[in-house]
Amino acid sequence: MDSQHEIKYNNLMQGLEEMHEKNVKRTRAALRCLLIIPAVILLMLFMTKGSKTIFLVLWIASMFIIAFVLIVVEYQDYLLRKMVAKSQETIQTIPEAAAAGVAPADVGSHAGQRADAIRQSIQQRSPDHDGKEATGFKYDNYDESAGES
Repeated sequence: MDSQHEIKYNNLMQGLEEMHEKNVKRTRAALRCLLIIPAVILLMLFMTKGSKTIFLVLWIASMFIIAFVLIVVEYQDYLLRKMVAKSQETIQTIPEAAAAGVAPADVGSHAGQRADAIRQSIQQRSPDHDGKEATGFKYDNYDESAGES
């Protein structure tokens, strides 16, 4: 049976894949709108004999709005793909480090170093600690440190 973390990871990856599929659909819809909306506005211009300035402004505004939507969707998809690639890289690095006998936090990444610092701080604050001063933890806010003395 999979561990709880693996189940959560698999659910997260499935959700990210679904979000990617939705972004692909949004991109297709925006590209279709990029073709359809200006054509409709141009058709209305010739059929109504209205003010050409208004239709020109509507046409230009629609092009900018659709372009903005495409940029936003594509940027979201870029961030999503970057997050998926980073998580898959991390998952591949952990078994390699375990095979080499290195703890997952010692893989060399900044996140691993940060995790070690947090783990050490928690161990120093635990009730099982032998009562010595915590050497790695220092207050960075003077008001808080004054109240602790």
